[in-house]
Amino acid sequence: MKRAVISFPKSGRTWLRYALLHAAPRTSIVYTHSGFEYNDGLRPPLNFSLPYHLAHVAHVDRFVFVARDPRDVAVSLYHQVTGRFRDFFQYSGDIGAFIRDGYFGIDNIVRFQMIWLQIVEMQPKGMVVWYEDMAEDFARSFGAVAEHMDLGLTTADIARVSEAARFDNMREVERTGRFPQPWLRLRNGAPKVRKGKVGGHREELSPEDCAYLDQRITALRHPLAA
Repeated sequence: MKRAVISFPKSGRTWLRYALLHAAPRTSIVYTHSGFEYNDGLRPPLNFSLPYHLAHVAHVDRFVFVARDPRDVAVSLYHQVTGRFRDFFQYSGDIGAFIRDGYFGIDNIVRFQMIWLQIVEMQPKGMVVWYEDMAEDFARSFGAVAEHMDLGLTTADIARVSEAARFDNMREVERTGRFPQPWLRLRNGAPKVRKGKVGGHREELSPEDCAYLDQRITALRHPLAA
């Protein structure tokens, strides 16, 4: 069976990927941002064509789309671009400018999510897992993912994996540098596992910036809009 995990950067893919690695280390799973890698300083054009994104799962049997509140994604992406990827982008604007940026900002995050939420509705082989649900009850969310991907895990397996994938455990693994893959190692001295807090954007942004993000997700009809 061919399986894939799709997400916009900073949506919680590393969390799920770490858990899946512990649960099924020999299972081949493709991890993709569907062309929205945000790791190229040349800023290649972003493709919002539905057929373009559908092609990323055309040849898989099961896929999971990881979604997260785009307001939290925008703030987390800012820290990645100015931290782990500062050598790629050399971005010098502040966070207020970043969330309004025509390339990095909130509108493109929402557009991407809306496309993939639509694809999940179109494709029975797809499912969506929300970061917020993982934060509330990781074992339950991970169990649903494992079942959808037909990994054959037991309740004990899910409990074991959920314990290994606790945020503080992952943070310690990254800090010590003992993880064998680069996707969970410090880069430019900046961590991949940062705060991971639901609603954390309200602690880092001004009231005006928060109001802007709220206005944009409402205008773009995101499902999390109030």
